[in-house]
Amino acid sequence: MPRARYIPELLQIHAEDLAFVWGQRRRALNSAEHTQRDYAELGERLEAHVQGLLCAPHEALLEKLGPGLQADDADDSFAAAYALLRSGAAAATDAVVVAFSRAAGTTLQGLREALCSAAPEPVANAMRAALQHAKPTTATAAAAVLAHHRLLPCTSVRLARLLEEADASTSALAWRAATLADRGVGDPLPARPYWLALSHADAAVREAGWAAVAWAGQDAVRPTLRKFAADGDAVALRWLATLGSAHDVPAVQGAALALDPGAARCALLARHGHPSGLHTLLQWMQGSDDETAVAAGQAFELITGIDVRGQRREVALAPDADEFARAMAPLVWFPDVDKARAALQHHQGAWATGLRWRRGLCLDHELSTEAASRLDMQARWDIAARSALAGGAAPSPPMA
Repeated sequence: MPRARYIPELLQIHAEDLAFVWGQRRRALNSAEHTQRDYAELGERLEAHVQGLLCAPHEALLEKLGPGLQADDADDSFAAAYALLRSGAAAATDAVVVAFSRAAGTTLQGLREALCSAAPEPVANAMRAALQHAKPTTATAAAAVLAHHRLLPCTSVRLARLLEEADASTSALAWRAATLADRGVGDPLPARPYWLALSHADAAVREAGWAAVAWAGQDAVRPTLRKFAADGDAVALRWLATLGSAHDVPAVQGAALALDPGAARCALLARHGHPSGLHTLLQWMQGSDDETAVAAGQAFELITGIDVRGQRREVALAPDADEFARAMAPLVWFPDVDKARAALQHHQGAWATGLRWRRGLCLDHELSTEAASRLDMQARWDIAARSALAGGAAPSPPMA
């Protein structure tokens, strides 16, 4: 069948839009604002731009997108690599693999994400070779690609060494790859140096370490999580809010009061989802700076599912803010305190019966398919992490 006719000028537009939509989709993957339906719709938009690019002959596509494989922006390098991989042309695939072997930083990130998103068969052997022989940053990216496609052996010796790499970003990505490699292995699990990750100086490594612990079902680590949270580790505190039991409610609520800025306190209470935090959020809506008040209203709605938006206006700026900052100040929704107070008085009896709430849904038991569709992506992954920690069924965490 002959290829569809294409307009060369449109290739650049499709490539730019593909990069833009991919950036949106990456952010939506763990978002508290996007539902699974939103995420799927972004996938449909992504595919539409890919199909627009695939109307071009392979040679024209490689000529147009090839330079993008060296783009400094992760979204741009993703767009170029993903479209070329989807073309199925051997020359295009080879160009992506060569670029991957030479890339670093955000360029390598975008190429890795493209290789994770495309079919693995044409590149699997190249990724295995990179894992064994490439420099640590490239080897770790290759491990991530293999892990995403369930092709990374949990017993990989190179992976074990990469977990302890001095470079924090390399170590964090290696831990994410190991988390996927260890899923479904059963007992005994590979011996991993969890303590090194959980006590690491870099927050990204600690984040990846706690995720690895959760998805490996290491429930015995709860006392360590509580200790680290009590000692002021913000990453551990966030995971305690996500994974903690009823025993941990006072600790999480108390720690939230000490966080700065105020928006961080509100985000923690929203992540925790315990109804006792609603009273605190109500206080912050009316007795705080503008940023905290807005965040408190958003957190209240995230827990209860009740829209408490009131007036829409600009956040108060610092007295020394320049003219550009004043001109670009966004309009935001400030909470209606009376509406929030009335909702709390009306529903607090029902809310008090549950440990965790999200968008008005009690998360203490399995939700129906219809109810689960109303949850945001962040909440869905948090539910999966709690199930995995408890030894239950759970989807593997995302790599990209």
